[in-house]
Amino acid sequence: MLLLAGCAEPAGPERATAPWAWEMPHCVVYQPGEYAAPDHRRAVIVHDGTLVVEQVEHYEAGWGPRAVEEIRAVVGECARYEYGELGDPAAFTEQNRVVDSGFAGDESLLVETVRLAPPEMRTWHAVVVRYGDRVITLRASELGAGATRCLVAEDSATCPVSQT
Repeated sequence: MLLLAGCAEPAGPERATAPWAWEMPHCVVYQPGEYAAPDHRRAVIVHDGTLVVEQVEHYEAGWGPRAVEEIRAVVGECARYEYGELGDPAAFTEQNRVVDSGFAGDESLLVETVRLAPPEMRTWHAVVVRYGDRVITLRASELGAGATRCLVAEDSATCPVSQT
């Protein structure tokens, strides 16, 4: 299993400095002030791997479940949006959706993101797993849904990709 979920809780009241794993600044309906969970993070650990970026967010007591609720809300609010003006080479259309849930930890989500930025379309996946007040987000840009979900499988030996 790739997760840092077994890591000890960070010592002391460190404040989180990395952005919340589910900020969507390009989504016009995303309003950061509507989400309280980011302000209740105690610490964040980010590991930028070859195939996967892992962000472990430690929340104040009782805030882990609320964070997952807010992640669902962000994905729902930003289910489909457009960014940029017509003719802007950086413009894109993005779709986000929860494609699976309840497969690991205390709570889990598999989120699919499809971005159309002509002439190309990219699809990537993220897995969110909550263990108490620790929420882990794994983002995989080159793995399919099954392989990404498998990163948090209890029996990772059955996964189709190496996780090292």
